[in-house]
Amino acid sequence: MTNLSPAGLVVDNRCLGSEFLVTDVGPYFAYVDGQRTDKVDGYKYAAILPNRQFARLDVKIPGAKLLDVPAGQYISVAFDDLVVKLYFDNNRRIQLTAKAESVHAVDKPHGKS
Repeated sequence: MTNLSPAGLVVDNRCLGSEFLVTDVGPYFAYVDGQRTDKVDGYKYAAILPNRQFARLDVKIPGAKLLDVPAGQYISVAFDDLVVKLYFDNNRRIQLTAKAESVHAVDKPHGKS
């Protein structure tokens, strides 16, 4: 039996595939003493992973908004210095958290015109 916890383990990004399709971008906020403030800490990029059965991975990037995704469209992107970690949620289920230093489009927007 092992007592190694998956919490804090880093995921090998090769497992995610090489394609990330950002479909939405929204702010995330700072917290002080467990309470959300109105201060925007950065932006969360909703990325679809075609090589992982189109699973969604939200990637947080601190600072200014780096991309806009037109409604109903998606943008193929690359994340710089992407780090994905495991953690336990309040129901003791294993979840993923992801952050990166930057994101940039590798192609033009796709989807409905």
